[in-house]
Amino acid sequence: MRTTTPTPRSVATAFLTAPIRFQTYKNLAYLALQFPLGMAYFVLLVPALAFGLGTLPLLVLFGLPAIGALLLGVGTMTVDRAVTGLLIPVELERHTASASLDDGVLTYTKDLLLDPGTYLSIVFVLAKFVVGVATFVVLTVSSTLVAVTVTAPLLYDHPTANYTIPLPSWLNGTTYVVDTLPEALALAALGVAGLFVTVNLWNALAWVLGRATELVCRYARVLAPMTPDHA
Repeated sequence: MRTTTPTPRSVATAFLTAPIRFQTYKNLAYLALQFPLGMAYFVLLVPALAFGLGTLPLLVLFGLPAIGALLLGVGTMTVDRAVTGLLIPVELERHTASASLDDGVLTYTKDLLLDPGTYLSIVFVLAKFVVGVATFVVLTVSSTLVAVTVTAPLLYDHPTANYTIPLPSWLNGTTYVVDTLPEALALAALGVAGLFVTVNLWNALAWVLGRATELVCRYARVLAPMTPDHA
């Protein structure tokens, strides 16, 4: 496969054009979905696994909840794979069952239980809860900092505004108060620069999460796509 080595000019162009690229907003949508999806996966899977896997030793008599919990985990991985493929430009493999229900329920169940990809799918989607919380914090903090600094010229003299900047200890650990228009304009200029840094940070984070999903999808089990024969 042929790859292109980035040049300083191409890197600078990619950095400066990030706010106006359509993919940036797809990346942002992907990052914004991590928290609600992670919460949904957690809320659905943890009770199902707690109840279902508790019946696993009694699989012959009472194992349907356990099988249902495993299938739910595979199903949520299928959803996560679909969301990633829709929003992030990555090549996602599809690791599906080697047996189908046409081979018999027992054969399919055995394949589900013995496939390491089943458990990798469950671990991956449960980890999305932590990823979602971390992503939510990054998006909230970074976007708030940019919004506050960029709007400084409009709000610096508002009675409820408080543009107080803590200084590092090597500057006596004091604070600097922005209370004039030139200072607010300077702060806004920093905010614009911070906007470019922030947007590229979002793109980098989406790239990392997309590549992680791409790697996991090589081995994690997902549901087979629906075909007319299975509709």
